[in-house]
Amino acid sequence: MADETDPDLVAGEHRDDLLRALTYVSTESLSDGSYVVNGDLPPEVAPPFIRAIMRVEAELLLHDAEFVTIDEGEPRTPDERRADAFLALALRVTDSL
Repeated sequence: MADETDPDLVAGEHRDDLLRALTYVSTESLSDGSYVVNGDLPPEVAPPFIRAIMRVEAELLLHDAEFVTIDEGEPRTPDERRADAFLALALRVTDSL
């Protein structure tokens, strides 16, 4: 999903910058069926990627706030929210490709 005002922006950052950052990211499957996301982003690529993930994570945090209850607490942990933000960002970046 592109930003409403500029289709070349995703989470406030240029799509091309985020696509470049994604080329430095890899996944590794573990024996329990889970995955680890690894990324060694160069300094010129990291800031826009980090800002975009933080913006998506903030969206998810606001969404999660609506579902906090005394009995259930938060619907996901901060680590789960960060992982979900990464995946949501990656999907948004590649959505129109």
